[in-house]
Amino acid sequence: MVLPIKLDEYDVSIMKSLFNDGRKSFRQISRETGITTPTVKARFQRLVNVGFIKSVTPIVDLQKIEKNISISELQAVDQKQFQKKIRKGVKIMLNCDFCQGSVAGNPHVLKFANYERFFCCSSCKSEYKKKYGARIEALEKRAASLNQ
Repeated sequence: MVLPIKLDEYDVSIMKSLFNDGRKSFRQISRETGITTPTVKARFQRLVNVGFIKSVTPIVDLQKIEKNISISELQAVDQKQFQKKIRKGVKIMLNCDFCQGSVAGNPHVLKFANYERFFCCSSCKSEYKKKYGARIEALEKRAASLNQ
């Protein structure tokens, strides 16, 4: 007779962390939960292998889609139906990562490490770089050392 696997406090805290943001790395989950990174990875893999975690699926904020799709059409669409409607050319509305204003037209993009930040104007991009320059540099160094 095979006994079922019982979730313990580690499994539950890992799952709760993933429910908050399924994009988190094992290291981020480790820091948040106090469980070692190898244990987080092993527990996650076990939950996948036994079929408890079936997939990691994006949840789309339908309000971010350009307004050329009618509100009534958006309200009638749930996440599963949206999977069928997503297509090349759908535009996503952005807010500036510095001033939080809306980004009209093509955004000014800052790429560093494995990140992209979007800005409404070159001034906001420049101010963001000034404000977070040390953090950006640290992230770039860390990414470079991981890629070696």
